[in-house]
Amino acid sequence: MKPEPMQHSNALPNSQSPLLKWLDQYGNGATIVACVAMIGGAIWYSYTRTSSSRSEAAWAQYSQARSAEDFGNIADVYSNTEVGTWARLGEGERLVDSGISLMFTDREAALGELKKADEAFRKVLGNKSGADVARERAAWGLAKSTEAQSDSDTTKAVEGYTALLNQFPKSIYKAAAEERIESLKSPDAKEFYAWFHKQHPKPPDLKKPKDGLPEGHPSLDSLLDDKPEESKPDAKKDAKDSDAEKAPEDKPKKDEKPADEPKDDKPKTESKDKDAPADSK
Repeated sequence: MKPEPMQHSNALPNSQSPLLKWLDQYGNGATIVACVAMIGGAIWYSYTRTSSSRSEAAWAQYSQARSAEDFGNIADVYSNTEVGTWARLGEGERLVDSGISLMFTDREAALGELKKADEAFRKVLGNKSGADVARERAAWGLAKSTEAQSDSDTTKAVEGYTALLNQFPKSIYKAAAEERIESLKSPDAKEFYAWFHKQHPKPPDLKKPKDGLPEGHPSLDSLLDDKPEESKPDAKKDAKDSDAEKAPEDKPKKDEKPADEPKDDKPKTESKDKDAPADSK
């Protein structure tokens, strides 16, 4: 006997698969979870791309940095990052080199550079997540800076090199650090640093240039100071105008005799015939 359509319809639910049953029961929740996962994946992808681009830009700036100021600016912008740690190390290394050089010519400026270097090195050493190589170089730089600032007591400098060896037993600076420790403990080193610490070299005062003037020639400033005051151009002009106005009044007009022209008082001479005696005729 052929089953009725209604009987087939009633038979469908009984043949429903477990997946369909699960979707009926948890379909809405699964959709929400899938949407959240997709959004999270998009955010993670965007963050990764942005972080990668930012890191590339930071390393590009690092490769172009030259001065301590350049490295310091990078370290400030990208703090707590790998490139920020290396930039801070670069800042400290350039400051300590500059400071040691200035100790022989400008003591005040040198001490300022070394203080900044110490601060940079300590920041690198304080970053425990930083690269060991960077922290090792920072320990070496800090020990050098401490030695440069030593007086007769070289204990702090010895402690700086010792700390380097304790933190990095296989350091590439091991031989150099051991040599410095032995030298700093000697009486000669203590005597030298006692003397060197008392020195206060200053840069020479720059003299004002003479603008190419020969030797012995007075300076331009002295010439300007001794120069007499010039008469005002307006006064000269007024004097000329006054003379020009007076000149026409004194000059006689054309075809006019001067008023004070002297008269000729000499008597006129008569002719010889008139004055001759009568007898002469």
